[in-house]
Amino acid sequence: MIPLLLALLEADVGTGAAATADVRELNGRRAGVLCLWHGSDRPHEAALQADPRIHDDRGPVCVVSLALAAAGSEPIADDPAVVAARRAVLRDGRPCAVSLLSADPVSVAGALTVAHADRADQVAALQDDPFARLFAARLLRVAGGALGALVRPTGPSLERHSGRPWPYDSF
Repeated sequence: MIPLLLALLEADVGTGAAATADVRELNGRRAGVLCLWHGSDRPHEAALQADPRIHDDRGPVCVVSLALAAAGSEPIADDPAVVAARRAVLRDGRPCAVSLLSADPVSVAGALTVAHADRADQVAALQDDPFARLFAARLLRVAGGALGALVRPTGPSLERHSGRPWPYDSF
């Protein structure tokens, strides 16, 4: 599986992005551009690795909870607080997609939890995003053509594999 890197930037970087989408705060104020790249080379210093299955060129308008760890305070993937947040997301099963975000093979730089904008139950669930309890989180509206839904997991795997963010349905 080809890695996916993403970053919320002030403006489109324009080179090599697999997708870009306008991002707005829920009040409508512009928040930037979500840029997604395929490959293992970091195209931007803010780019973080995510589960590549969240990218969908035909994805609908989404509301996301983007929860990012403060620089220098990224917990390791099996930190009990991270494990508890992952378990809560699996137990609730409300968002259409979720991915841990990482800048290296060991630590967690944050999480992206995706809800389809037309699903009131999913959007409401983002108000209680388990990852927002760990990291500073923002609720954002992402234009269509960038994010989609993941296949539901086969089980609550909590391990990381080859440094990839939360590959919970297969090894």
